[in-house]
Amino acid sequence: MTLWNNQTRTKNGDLFPAPENGAAVFETPPCFSWLPAPGEGPYTVVIENENGTVLRENCRENCFVPRDPLAPGEYVWDVFRGDSHRGEQSFTVSPDAIPFLRPTAEEVLAGIPAERPRHLFLKADVPGLLAERKTEAQTLKRTVALALRDPIPEPPRFLHDPAALPYREYFGFFRVACDRDLVALALGYALFGDETCGGAAKERLLTFVSWDPGAECSLEGPCDEIGLSLCRCLPSVYDLLYPILSDGERALVETAIAAYARQCENRLRSLDYLSHPGDSHAGRLPAYLGEAALILADSDAADRETVLGWLSYALTVYGGIFPHYGGADGGWAEGPFYATSYIRWYLPFFAAVERYSGKSLFARPFYRNLTRFLLTFADPAAENHPFGDGYWSPGEDDAEWPGFFAQNPYRYYARRFGPPSAEKRSGELESPAYYKLHLLDLFLPTPRETAAPEPGRLTVFPDTGLIALRTKPERPRENLVCLIRASKFGSDSHRHPDQGGFALFYGGVALLSPSGYFGRRYGTKHHREWTNTSRAHNVPLFSGVGQFENSYRAVGRILSASDDGTTLSAAVEAGGAYPVPVEWKREFALTDGELTVSDAFSLDTPGEVTLCLHTLSRPEIVGDGFRVTRRGVTLICRPTEGIDGPPEITDAFAVGLNEGEPEEYAVKMPPQYHIRYRLPSDRRRAALTFTVSGEPEK
Repeated sequence: MTLWNNQTRTKNGDLFPAPENGAAVFETPPCFSWLPAPGEGPYTVVIENENGTVLRENCRENCFVPRDPLAPGEYVWDVFRGDSHRGEQSFTVSPDAIPFLRPTAEEVLAGIPAERPRHLFLKADVPGLLAERKTEAQTLKRTVALALRDPIPEPPRFLHDPAALPYREYFGFFRVACDRDLVALALGYALFGDETCGGAAKERLLTFVSWDPGAECSLEGPCDEIGLSLCRCLPSVYDLLYPILSDGERALVETAIAAYARQCENRLRSLDYLSHPGDSHAGRLPAYLGEAALILADSDAADRETVLGWLSYALTVYGGIFPHYGGADGGWAEGPFYATSYIRWYLPFFAAVERYSGKSLFARPFYRNLTRFLLTFADPAAENHPFGDGYWSPGEDDAEWPGFFAQNPYRYYARRFGPPSAEKRSGELESPAYYKLHLLDLFLPTPRETAAPEPGRLTVFPDTGLIALRTKPERPRENLVCLIRASKFGSDSHRHPDQGGFALFYGGVALLSPSGYFGRRYGTKHHREWTNTSRAHNVPLFSGVGQFENSYRAVGRILSASDDGTTLSAAVEAGGAYPVPVEWKREFALTDGELTVSDAFSLDTPGEVTLCLHTLSRPEIVGDGFRVTRRGVTLICRPTEGIDGPPEITDAFAVGLNEGEPEEYAVKMPPQYHIRYRLPSDRRRAALTFTVSGEPEK
């Protein structure tokens, strides 16, 4: 019997095999997953405890979920294929593990009612929803008024017509037309019985499904955002408008939904999503595939075998390896900007599965703990939201991506799981002038469950590698917050090479922050060569070299985190994130009004160490340190170990925000300031102390 040697991640997007050796699991039965092994034929999963073999079962995919819960206790498991195996690893089912019984596709389909609407809510739910969500209903009415005035867009032509509206501009426009207008009008019809809304929604729906699902609308090309919006919205809208569609019109819509579902399946299987779930856009496709299956369950557009296959695949993902970017801790490794949408795309599917089968995908610890992450990393009062792309977005009025951040990401989770502070935050966010995005979860019936714990002064997300240190969370205007990243998730996709990086806020005012922007779009020269480099973040450079860029190899690790009632402390290491041989440990000590950051490093070859810092207001040199005043708050930095002389300060990006972009697409964003301390090559330690005072402006 030979051992596999391929269970270490070797490329971006690879699965993290689980349970990791020695891990504790907090749901039972857990999902067992591994990177695909060489050979042919089925895998055999073997689970044992001190009494012998608990389970031996074959499976086709590289993930497996037992049918029955495993009792709390210690186990070992192995996976076999042919004459080789992965090797035994241990895990523990925690005594407080949550029972999580996954529904089967057959169970879900058997529970689908004949009535319409049935997908987001039932007709009987409407009076209660309108009585409970009066604020949302009023905002929806204002949104409907905007939608009725908006024109129906022409089909996209950006791939074959040089004079057409370019991709980035078109899909921003189409999101308004589809994700906002189409959904708002359909909801207006189903909730308020407004025939004008119904007619306008029907016209838009039939227009969109008449477009060619290939080319610009395809999910399988390089420009997939139009198709993603259609996949996201068509099933729910079709269900809401079903009563006012003729048989022929229903057939047209069902044919389009089936076409996009096949694209979802093709893309997921060609990617081998069960082995490579780190593809950012593909992470929402299993939900859209599952929704298509539910909508087409009694349709001629797809046979029962196909529908069962689509639904089984979606349930395998969401009952197994999902979420790739989250874990039992409730954190989201791609950062709060992406979390605020990616934790919502699948809500209609999850809610429908629960309604039809009586079994809930929301039972997983991730969903129960998610509001802890939102409260500590997606605070709408904060000026920005590290870490990762979009960190600079202050909220729904962001200059580059209006409406994408938040639109109340707390809504469903706070209503269902709490805690009270998340419900309060959700209520504060629920009265915008109108909705811009994320309307599909507005009126989902939401059962109440045991409240999630309130995050305290110290909140650690070990699965995703994030730490929040907060001195006075109960008094937001006096709250000094240090956010830290040291994660097994690297710098690929929307994450940056910023392991060991940190940000500092006081009363929501950003004092130390990452730097850089997208520019007009993902992947501009500025985005690639500044934002996605370590010099744009609050981390060191060793011999001028930053961490691996766009790579699974740029990893860090949380060593410790504690709160003694006076000082909040944390320690991380991230030397392995660099392509040069270096050991680097960073420690944090946060008290009321003060943060000390201490670095210890050892290089195989002596070289200069550069400590990079970034802020949003112009610093002034004060002795060997600097002062920053922003929105009523003053930050003073003073070196306390290993640093001689003042820092270098500049407001210039090494790569300009609009460099390489056509003049007509130039963007304007607020300035940022970059601070560098250069240490002699013989130094092995350095420390900076940051003192904060003042009162944040209201």
